[in-house]
Amino acid sequence: MPTHQSLGGTSDEQLLQRMVTTHADRYGATFWELFAKHVAPSLPPRPVMIDLGCGPGLLLRDLGERFPPATLHGYDVTPAMIAYGQQLAFRGPKPTFALHDVTTRPLPHDAGTVNLVSMSSVLHVLDEPLPVLSEIRRVLAPKSTFLLNDWIRQPLSKYLAYRREVLGEGEAETGRGFRLFPVHNKFTPDDWRWLLTQAGLAIRHQAQLRDSHQIFVCQPAA
Repeated sequence: MPTHQSLGGTSDEQLLQRMVTTHADRYGATFWELFAKHVAPSLPPRPVMIDLGCGPGLLLRDLGERFPPATLHGYDVTPAMIAYGQQLAFRGPKPTFALHDVTTRPLPHDAGTVNLVSMSSVLHVLDEPLPVLSEIRRVLAPKSTFLLNDWIRQPLSKYLAYRREVLGEGEAETGRGFRLFPVHNKFTPDDWRWLLTQAGLAIRHQAQLRDSHQIFVCQPAA
């Protein structure tokens, strides 16, 4: 899996700070409304949850506040992200945070034992997403949920405007936008639907809460 530093010249520390700063916007009220309607009803009383590519662990913190009995696991390839997550305060039991590259090693979970796998803005980076999706499918329990939240293709002008207006990048940072454009704009919504279906995942719900991303709520296909 590529490191954060390899993407557009952004250092791990810069990306960490950006993820922390923008977390409340990315996981605001509309996200949790979607979660309450389309994900929470399928969770058992003591769910096992994985955030794959967990970044600084803030989504796991939020999940722990809403589901105190949950067993939480966060995996990322960047030491700075894992270190940040480990120092967070949690309402319930602290998650297991670990450095783990799912492109080279299976997840450390038995088949059919996980109730929720979340993956946000990570899958588009991978050269071969299908093996990773198959590994996610392996660990999911029946009637469980895979929550994919990832970039979708958009025009260059719109993408650069997003980086200026939402991320606050100036003219000096335009080059980074051009370098990241082919990375962030690889897949259309139809591409994502095809990939998920090929991996044996059935889409229960699909939504677009931001212009740049779509969310797919999936479960293992029968």
